[in-house]
Amino acid sequence: MKKCFWLFLFSFSILFSNEITQKQKDIKENERIVKQLSKKLEDLASEILDNEKNLKKIASEINTLTSKTSKLESSVKTQIKALEQLNLQNKDLLQNKNKIEGKIIDLIAKDFAYDLAIPKNYIESEDSIIALELVGVLDKIFKEEFYQISKDYEDVSKKIEEKQNQITTINSNLKSYKDQIDELKSLRKKQEQEITKQKTDKEIYTRKLSSLQAQQQELRKTLNKLKIIKEKEEEKLAQKKEDKRTNSNVKQVGSSYQTSSVKRYSGPKTIAPLESYTVKQKFGNYIDPIYNIKIYNENVVLKSDSTNAAVRNVLDGKVVFAKATPTLKQVVIVENKDGIHTIYAHLDKIAPGVKVGRNIKKGYIIGRVESDLTFEVTQKNFHINPLEMIK
Repeated sequence: MKKCFWLFLFSFSILFSNEITQKQKDIKENERIVKQLSKKLEDLASEILDNEKNLKKIASEINTLTSKTSKLESSVKTQIKALEQLNLQNKDLLQNKNKIEGKIIDLIAKDFAYDLAIPKNYIESEDSIIALELVGVLDKIFKEEFYQISKDYEDVSKKIEEKQNQITTINSNLKSYKDQIDELKSLRKKQEQEITKQKTDKEIYTRKLSSLQAQQQELRKTLNKLKIIKEKEEEKLAQKKEDKRTNSNVKQVGSSYQTSSVKRYSGPKTIAPLESYTVKQKFGNYIDPIYNIKIYNENVVLKSDSTNAAVRNVLDGKVVFAKATPTLKQVVIVENKDGIHTIYAHLDKIAPGVKVGRNIKKGYIIGRVESDLTFEVTQKNFHINPLEMIK
């Protein structure tokens, strides 16, 4: 009963240990996915391309190793048979060697016995002379036999040594083959893991890319409705010409690539909407290297260095839009002088005092973000790189 209990306990502990190990792996993978989700689009694309190169390298290594092991496989089967024969031969040789050793011991004992048969102080007579002659003849026979047996012993020992060297060589070859098989298994396992990671990263990248396209389109529609940005027919024709001129493999999606709708900012520098940040997405044309999709980023994405960060109005102006949207979270648009509009998207909260029609000063807190702020600037149907106007 006790044995059954301990066996059950041991089996349960193994299963529990395996479950913990699997959960730890799942936790690590989830942590990795969270990190991938927070990466810049171009950084994630670069990592995917690096992983593609790594997968090609692993595949090449697997092919090389598979070729080597395939060539060795037939040789290994032959060597295993040879090893079995050598072991049998060695066994027979060792038995033969033991027999020869027995004979040598027996000869030495007999030779010694005949030497004892002749006393030191014997009286020379006819019989004693005959006995001495007989002992001499026997001694010669024993020596010849001893020499032959010793030679046989030496030959057998050499054969055993040769066979043992062959066995050592074969064992070394078989170990090398086994090591290669183990390495091949390890590489294939690594390949499977990398493919799984790559698939996950591509899914994340595709979601981010689709989300970016949807956000660009929604923001552009909002600006069109407010008559802040209008898409001209000549710009559409220019875009078609641009698409024909560029690589035909590049797909055009999202906001159009319109050089005529972009201008440089010429006014005085102002404050940034976030006090402390890093640029997560730059302004301008971006061709993703994974699917060859061309996107024009008409805004910048600023990643706040702190959570629940205050978003500041960068120029004096009047609020013309302040509400939640399907994909851009909370959005605030401020009309400034000289036909400039500043757009703040992905706000998690809009400040209670921010209402459409209200005039607000530079530095006024219009809302808060947990992480990323999408910031866009336009001037009379032109887009401006927001980083050009902030200090």
